[in-house]
Amino acid sequence: MSREMLVNKEFFEFSKAFKENFVTLIISALGLVVALSWNNFWVAWITSLSIENATPYKFITAMFITAFAVVLTYILSKIKGNH
Repeated sequence: MSREMLVNKEFFEFSKAFKENFVTLIISALGLVVALSWNNFWVAWITSLSIENATPYKFITAMFITAFAVVLTYILSKIKGNH
């Protein structure tokens, strides 16, 4: 195997590993954002002990962020699977 082919193969393997790790990092970051969003909702709800005030807004925000994260995770998983 020539040196150029070996370098190309190593670059391809590096690119593949980089893409997989980057997608994993993005998904982990999305999980953190979702957790913080839900934490914000629960803190507001427990503090007010009712679902009035600004709590519905925080609930809707947490639901939206969760849905967005699920869709983005699905898309990124498809990208990760297409080595």
